[in-house]
Amino acid sequence: MVALAGQHVRHIQGDIDNPNLTSDHWGFAWVNQFAPSPYASDTQRTGQASLTTHWPVEANGRQLVGQRMRAHLDDWYYRIHINPQQLDLGNVVSAQTSPVYLWNAFLEPRTLSGITGLDEGIEVSGQPDPPLLFPALQELVWQLTVTPDGQPVLDTVIAWEFDNGRRARLRVTANRIIAWTFVPDWGDGIRETLTAATDILQSESAVSQRRQLRLAPRREFSGPMFAEGRERQLLDLSLFGWSDRIWSIPVWPDIQLLQVDVPADVDFIPCSTAHLDFHAGGMAMLRGKDAFTSETVEVLDVLTDGLQLKRNTQLSWPTGSRLYPARAAQLLEEPTLTKLTDRLVEAEVRFLVVEACDWPEWLPTTLYRGRPVWDRRPDDTDDLAQASERLRSTFDTGLAQPLITDAARRPLQVFGQRHLDLGREARARVRSFIYGMRGRQKVVWVPTHMADLSLVAPASSVAGTLDFENVGYTRFSNGRPGRRDIRIELWDGTVIMRRLLGGTELSADVERVALDAALGVDVQLHQVARISWMVLCRFAADTQEIEHMTDSEGVAAWATVFREERDDEF
Repeated sequence: MVALAGQHVRHIQGDIDNPNLTSDHWGFAWVNQFAPSPYASDTQRTGQASLTTHWPVEANGRQLVGQRMRAHLDDWYYRIHINPQQLDLGNVVSAQTSPVYLWNAFLEPRTLSGITGLDEGIEVSGQPDPPLLFPALQELVWQLTVTPDGQPVLDTVIAWEFDNGRRARLRVTANRIIAWTFVPDWGDGIRETLTAATDILQSESAVSQRRQLRLAPRREFSGPMFAEGRERQLLDLSLFGWSDRIWSIPVWPDIQLLQVDVPADVDFIPCSTAHLDFHAGGMAMLRGKDAFTSETVEVLDVLTDGLQLKRNTQLSWPTGSRLYPARAAQLLEEPTLTKLTDRLVEAEVRFLVVEACDWPEWLPTTLYRGRPVWDRRPDDTDDLAQASERLRSTFDTGLAQPLITDAARRPLQVFGQRHLDLGREARARVRSFIYGMRGRQKVVWVPTHMADLSLVAPASSVAGTLDFENVGYTRFSNGRPGRRDIRIELWDGTVIMRRLLGGTELSADVERVALDAALGVDVQLHQVARISWMVLCRFAADTQEIEHMTDSEGVAAWATVFREERDDEF
């Protein structure tokens, strides 16, 4: 039987059944409004038979299959809402508290039977302990606190359980970090190591294909630490219990002292930020007079005049307190403790930074034949090695003299450089250069910074040749790659770079070489400081080390080795 929806006709006044009534009948009053009659009039007329109601009425009944459509009611009600549904706290270096909102969208009260997933270092407060009657259509707020105590990596689900089997879930992720507050011994300095990864495919002719495998180099800090008395006891127990944890280590070379007092419960620290390792989303560390007084804060934004913090400071810091950039790092190995006295130890530590260490890339803007020129003069107080390498292939049967073949038919130059007295700006530029070289992938022109050729006659601005002392250029090189590009440095700082096309011996003392272009300026003999060879080079190794000597103004040193790459196409 099918159910038909309809509306019975309203009764008219005066028992008049006139089919010609106009629309004015809609203004008539209702009669028997609630009578269950299907007739237009239930008044029996004279001479008619009694009226009989035939309920229900069936006509070709059939079953209809349907589905209830979802409505706005279903999207919001008859469930428990939670906000937020996920908390990614990042690096937890101090207790972090976040509000959690629950709304009972049922039309009747529900009973909160319990809260699960509360691991070590997770606390929930703000409401009475379960069981708790949760009123209908009301919102309650809990305070979720995560402390640095507990597992190093936190990834858990906290669930609010209700009596009807419903639950509201909150996923919490974080890295718990402990501050490394022990200061280094600057007697031997701190070493910062940047290790890239480069894949090099080199042919027998010394042509290479170089690929960068890491987006940024790995970064390590190592050096000696001293701990005495109560701090030694703290170091001993910290390493015993948490040596495998992730630590917040200060970037020791970037230390500065606060110039003003920083009160508690503020979100801004006035300080210098230029050329220092502060970055948005990173950390900074405040340290007092000993290892027991410190605070690690998270940086929201780095401004020219200070740090904008994500959360307010918890302690007050007087003028002169130490301020460092901080990085998340892990000990690569258990430190070796050297007992100096019964109260004093020295620990050699080695940390690997476990967060991405982005730094602005930079290559010199001075170009020669489309490639950058690294022309920073190295320090000559230490002996610097210089050598040549050949791709020798040896065939030796052991019965006759071996056959040795130079596959590339040319030597490849290898020479070292050392740069000292790097202040903070120069050190930042060197680090940017290391990042810009991308390990062993990029190439730059590198002068030898030696007096390789000696000019014997003045040169005019339009001359296409130069006269040098005869040192065998025509005989041994004569325009061959590796010994055909020169850098002329004048005493006034002017630098001219040219390619030598070939040479001719004018006498036993003089040989003349042809240039690819005129010098453009007149050059007298007394103006020349030195004329050096230039070689197209890459780093010889993926690992570069910066030695930080002091924490005052960032005095540092950097030593590296360059290896020549073929420049035939340049």
